[in-house]
Amino acid sequence: MKSKAEKGWLLLVTLFLGVFLVLLSGGKTNTSLDAENQIQTGSDSKITVLPLQIARDSYGLAMIDHQRQTLWIYEINSRGPVHNRLKLLAARSWKYDKFLQDYNTSEPKPEQVKLLLEALGKFPENIKSSRAPEGTVEIAEPNSK
Repeated sequence: MKSKAEKGWLLLVTLFLGVFLVLLSGGKTNTSLDAENQIQTGSDSKITVLPLQIARDSYGLAMIDHQRQTLWIYEINSRGPVHNRLKLLAARSWKYDKFLQDYNTSEPKPEQVKLLLEALGKFPENIKSSRAPEGTVEIAEPNSK
């Protein structure tokens, strides 16, 4: 039996992979593979379905709704009972995430990189200010002091 910490870690990794796939699928290409992976559910609403390897022997699906800006991660358990083979691991809307500039990131933080580049004399001249773009919000990280 997995501890709660291990389950939380797995959920965090799964969510990270889902967000990574959303960012990766941001560029729209018109390949036949993309056409096969997209399901038309209505007028102009596209849901992309991507297979995932969640753990060593665990697989699932990521479903990305570009119109509603949401994603879902499902785990497929082929060895479990018939009524319990598909499990929703995570669901997330990224509609408001684009307004965050720096949240829950590890070091080096963007400000640290800027200071390092300035110290090395390699800071790009075309960057005018260190102020956050209009409409973004900076939020302190959880458990930060």
